[in-house]
Amino acid sequence: MIKESLDTFLQDIASDRTCLVSPSGVITVRELREAAQQLVKKTPSIKGRAVALCGLTPHELITALVAFDGYARLMLLLPASLSEEVTTMLVNAAGCEWRFDSLKEQPARLNEHKEGCSELQPTTWILATSGTTGTPKLIEHSLETLSRTVKRNVSRGGEYTWGLVYDPFRFAGLQVVLQSLLSGSQLCIPSERDINTQVRYFSDSRVNALSATPSLWRKLLMTEGIHHLPLRQITLGGEIADQGILDALKQIFPQARIIHIYASTEAGAAFAVQDGRAGFPLEWVDGGDAPVHIRISERNHLMLKPAQLPGGEEIHNRIDRDGYLDTQDMVKVEGERVFFLGRASGVINVGGNKVNPEEVENCIREMSDVADVVVFGKKSSMLGQLVVAEVLAAHDGDRTELKKAILQHCRARMENWQVPAMIKFVNTLAENAAGKRERIN
Repeated sequence: MIKESLDTFLQDIASDRTCLVSPSGVITVRELREAAQQLVKKTPSIKGRAVALCGLTPHELITALVAFDGYARLMLLLPASLSEEVTTMLVNAAGCEWRFDSLKEQPARLNEHKEGCSELQPTTWILATSGTTGTPKLIEHSLETLSRTVKRNVSRGGEYTWGLVYDPFRFAGLQVVLQSLLSGSQLCIPSERDINTQVRYFSDSRVNALSATPSLWRKLLMTEGIHHLPLRQITLGGEIADQGILDALKQIFPQARIIHIYASTEAGAAFAVQDGRAGFPLEWVDGGDAPVHIRISERNHLMLKPAQLPGGEEIHNRIDRDGYLDTQDMVKVEGERVFFLGRASGVINVGGNKVNPEEVENCIREMSDVADVVVFGKKSSMLGQLVVAEVLAAHDGDRTELKKAILQHCRARMENWQVPAMIKFVNTLAENAAGKRERIN
């Protein structure tokens, strides 16, 4: 019998405590557990089987997770943003036997059923990576690896209402869902995707804890109602948290605890930095006080060795002989600090010189007339690639003069090959489903 599952954790939380809040109403712990139990009764064929949960609403997904964790052998979580072709391919790759596209309908039976498990084992949770290029890869987790850094103080958890701005099918969104459920907090789920509408709803709902990517935080800080949120907990993850965004959040929310977390679908939640500074302490590298074992490879890749790693072929192929996972994130050491440079796969090759787009972005964001920027590579017959910057100006004004100022600023601080060859001014910057900036190649 399963000792720990989502449902068993919920047994320790007062049944009349509100756990989910949305424009359609509130759901208590008791109501969530009863809905999950009804789902199990309706689908006895799921026991010990592999099930795909595809594009469900947040309420449906959370109900299914509570119902099937510890009951199904495997749960594959796929967001609605994936094409049907990719979804079908991933469902088949995971060997799923049943597929849910809605809880209002019976699941679709897929492959020929394998022999079910007579004794239930911990459920394998499979997530798809959220990279912006190529086919998503499948990463195996368990409730233990997904909730490793979750704070489970139910008495303190009752003080927080989390706002959900991430897709809950993605690793970052799932972290928010698990943090709220396992700590007895409320989870506020907006019905609209418009960010201004979300902020107003969060303000009306007294949301005081919010997790978002740095890109999304910059967007949130430009909304009119953001100052009305009574935030006590601010979390950043998924992208590099530069000093500019950390300082801006501290200025607007001086009473809030601000944490930037290093986490990914592949590595899980590895460590959190709470000192208000970009990067993390150098003493954590090969040190005894680090939250996890950390190394820097000869290629300047961040290497991690947490107590328990996710499973799957993708993870196995990136583990060295000492058990360290190559995160494929590049870092640099400056003084007593380690700073992130960006993904090794995202490097722009300009005439044989390597350019980290995030490093160029951080430089341009230093300018007060720039609200945000995204940098990417464009093919060039002469140099291989050119550095292109799409800039969101902070104010109306002469774009020609701002372009000159950006180039002057970059040339004074970076090598020639890092300076953007093209600067375009745009009204919005695209984000992918994980809340990260889209890099056009």
